[in-house]
Amino acid sequence: MKGVEGLVAAALLLVITVAGGLLLYNYVMNYLSLPQQYVSLKVVSAKIVVLDSTSMLTLQVSNLGNIPANITGVTVYTGGSTYSVSLSNHVPAGSTITINVGLNSTVTSAVVASSQVYISVNYTSNGSSGATDLVKVPVY
Repeated sequence: MKGVEGLVAAALLLVITVAGGLLLYNYVMNYLSLPQQYVSLKVVSAKIVVLDSTSMLTLQVSNLGNIPANITGVTVYTGGSTYSVSLSNHVPAGSTITINVGLNSTVTSAVVASSQVYISVNYTSNGSSGATDLVKVPVY
């Protein structure tokens, strides 16, 4: 015996090449199909109820993403003025939470005096931060 015949060697090389290609294809496709992690917070509803010299902001916030987020605050925009209120709320992925925020007399006065009030929710997740889109808030 002097070695493997040329036809058998070519067939073995072809089988090894096809098997390696299939393994590489499966690895790349599994890697590319892994879901990306993201947060997508949305204010579902919001309203402000004025109570004498203070007011109560009630929000419903949904996390449409696939990782949890921490709400760090709410920014209230009233006719040229901006007010920040610190919060600490956790929103699990895929869920909606309700938050009640007491607003002090300074913010309440600005809300009552303004014809349009907007809010945005500030959040952090996995070391990054962001804010929701502005939402117009009715005042009662």
